[in-house]
Amino acid sequence: MTTRRWTAGVLLALLPLAGCAASDASPDSSPSATTFSSSRTPSPSPLTSDAPTPEDEAAETATTVVNEMLRVTDAAKKDPDARDWEPEIRRFSGDPAALLAITAVRDYATIGLRQEGDTAVELEVTDVELAAPDGPTVRITGCYDSQSTRVVKVETGEVVPPGTPRRYVWDITVTRYEAEPGSPWLVSQLDPLTDRPC
Repeated sequence: MTTRRWTAGVLLALLPLAGCAASDASPDSSPSATTFSSSRTPSPSPLTSDAPTPEDEAAETATTVVNEMLRVTDAAKKDPDARDWEPEIRRFSGDPAALLAITAVRDYATIGLRQEGDTAVELEVTDVELAAPDGPTVRITGCYDSQSTRVVKVETGEVVPPGTPRRYVWDITVTRYEAEPGSPWLVSQLDPLTDRPC
């Protein structure tokens, strides 16, 4: 499949303490709707070449799910004590990604940290495998800007240094959980690769 580039300002920080954090924009608009030319002949007109393929639809859905997961996790880190964020995080992610995000939010609450700002990540779909053994899978490479957010101590307002490069790669996998009700697409892996600048 041709690599499609999706750029989005997004929300998150999955690295529990030293890690960074997690801009809210939508992914690129979907391909235009299929159109039919008007004709008096009884046979239907052919579909336009703009009709999205199943791979295109999977890539767009996966990108949306990543953005939503990051939005929720970012909101959770801004106010980690507000409520139990686990159910909302699990709407968009499965383990191990969900567990890492939930643990990070709980760590923020325990240690007395909060996030300021919204994460900026450029997302690029690199592979779509609809017949993968573990279910349909979309792989995405993200370029995360660690300066888009900061972590501060709640009591003092002191900024916690991120300890990471300014921009580095996130390796993201989104999987369709076909055994679950509604067969949702969920972020299953979100691995910050701090040794890979982008």
